[in-house]
Order: sequence, then C-alpha cells, then structure tokens
Amino acid sequence: MDWIKKTAGPVFKFYLALFSILFISNFGFADSNSENKLAILNTMDKTELGLSQSLQEALGTAAANTNLFQAFYANYTLTGFSEEELQSDFKKVGSDLMSYVYFEPTRLSIFFFDSSRPKEFIVSSQKFTTPEDANISSEEVQLAFRTAFQEVISSYVAKEFQGLPGSKAEEKSLAVEESYDTQFVAADVKKLYRELAALSEKPLYIGANVGMSRFETLSTVNPKKTFASTVNIGAVFGYRFYSPFSAEIGADFFTHFLLHSEVRSQIPLGQNYVKLSASLGVARFMSQPTENLGYSGVNSIAQGTLVYGPGLGFEIPLLGVNIRAEGRYYLGPTSVFLGTYGIVYSL
Repeated sequence: MDWIKKTAGPVFKFYLALFSILFISNFGFADSNSENKLAILNTMDKTELGLSQSLQEALGTAAANTNLFQAFYANYTLTGFSEEELQSDFKKVGSDLMSYVYFEPTRLSIFFFDSSRPKEFIVSSQKFTTPEDANISSEEVQLAFRTAFQEVISSYVAKEFQGLPGSKAEEKSLAVEESYDTQFVAADVKKLYRELAALSEKPLYIGANVGMSRFETLSTVNPKKTFASTVNIGAVFGYRFYSPFSAEIGADFFTHFLLHSEVRSQIPLGQNYVKLSASLGVARFMSQPTENLGYSGVNSIAQGTLVYGPGLGFEIPLLGVNIRAEGRYYLGPTSVFLGTYGIVYSL
C-alpha cells in the first residue's frame, strides 16, 4: 500500500477513493418496477477529473444501501429548477424521486427532488479546503461525499425541504436560516442553486443602458410648451437591500447631465424568467453640456432643477446578467421621459 500511495497519480487516487465508497456499500439494486423508485441522474461535473460516472455510481449504491429506495441509474440530466421543468423530468425518467451529484473544483453537492413536494427540494453543499488551483485530495472527496449524502438522507427522513429558487417557501426558509449562525452556509447554498437555475443574483450590481430622452423645453421667448428629443446614454449602480427591494443611483447623459436615485421593487412572473419592476425616484439636472440642433437657446433647464416620478420596466435574468428595459417619467418645474434598455450585471 505504501508503494501505491507513492506512485499513484491524482486520477488513480480519485478512482481508488470512489471504489472504497462503493466497496463498503451493498451493490444489489432492486427491480426498478418497485415502489419508491429513486432515479440517479447524470453527475454534473465541472472539473477536468472525469469522475462523472464514478460519482453517479457511488450515489446510486449509497442510496440503495439505505434500504429507503429502489435506486436505478438514469442517463438523464436535470433540465431546470422550475416546478414545470421538474415535473417534466419526473415523467421522463419514470420516477417520483430524483437525485444527482454536482461536482465543482471548490465543492461537492448532492441534490434530491420529490414529486410529492413540487415546490421544494433538498441540497447539501460541502466545500473543499484545498485551494481551487491545487489538486483535491481523495480524502476530501470521500469526506465531502459522505457528509453531503448523510445530510440529504437525514433531511429526507425528517421531511426538511427548502423552497425552489424564487418561491415563497424559499424566502421563508432563508429568513429563518439567517436568524441563526448558519447564515453564511445558507447564502452559499442559495448561490449554488441560483447558478444552476440560471438566475444568479447578488446584492451589488451595476448597469449600462442606451435609449431616448424626451423633455420639456424652457424658452424665454416662447411661452408655449415645446418638447425636444435626443439619444440618451446611462449608467446605474444598485444594491438589493431586502428582497424584492433595491436602491439605485445613476446618471443619464443627453443634452443635459442628469443624476437620479431610485427605490425599485421587483415583481416575479411565472418561474422568475421575467421580472416586472416598478420604481419611484428623484432626479437633478446638474449641467447642460450640449444643445439639440434646431433648439439653440430654448432647451435650457436650470442647473439644480429637481424632478420626481415613477418608472416601470422588466428584466430577463441570464446567468448573473439581467436584460433590462424600462421607462422613467419625471415631473416638476419641467418634465422628462427616459426610455432605455441595457444590461444589469451582478458583482
């Protein structure tokens, strides 16, 4: 054994470790037509170690050894984290229970789904102590797998599930977790499954946009109200301080330089694929760096002019980058409408 430890490469050690996991379990799988079937889905392996099949087999054998399930392997990968997608996955694999391993360079996680609880799931995520740029030891993989599996089974037996991303049950469970010292673990797990659901969001974010501005012109020679339109370029910095509320500060550049601040509330639609947002803000005209051609001398708005008003828009989340389109309308001594579209990126 000493000779093996000295000469075996990292990949061999991994297979040796996983073999030991399989060896201590019973290899007998019951007939897949039995009740309480558990489909062991394909491993999501984000490393370059090639352990997808070994981890899938280790999970299946460990699950069968609990005598709680009739485990079988399914050559299938989870399509999404919405209730509709999961129900479709249950039908395609022919089982009311599904589980799989998610293997990353920094952690190992095990997910578990039960069709009788369509809005909930179980996950255990175990971080490696080895730095991401170093080789993970076989002992760490074994420990992470065993710990994650034990936690998942304990949660299943105790019926302790958490809400799917974006569900009300998820928000309640996170609120409870944050009241204890486990808030960092909860935040880490939340980040993981939001990434898998392609709905990753973080508290801090920045954005850039382009669009059009239409504003009331002020003239000293013409008492009638007139309006001017021009291209607008904007930027925004925001912080989500309490779901679904966020605060933003930003700037708009058209013929005028406008600073604004907003309080925004997101309104999820469906399974969080599209989010409506309503805002209320205040803006101040800081300067007028240029003029519209044809409006010389008539579209000046005094520096320091304050305007107030609502906004309405929608966002489409895409892996941490949200596509945002919105309209903001400010009223006061003058009026300004800004119609923009752009991106919002979580930091």
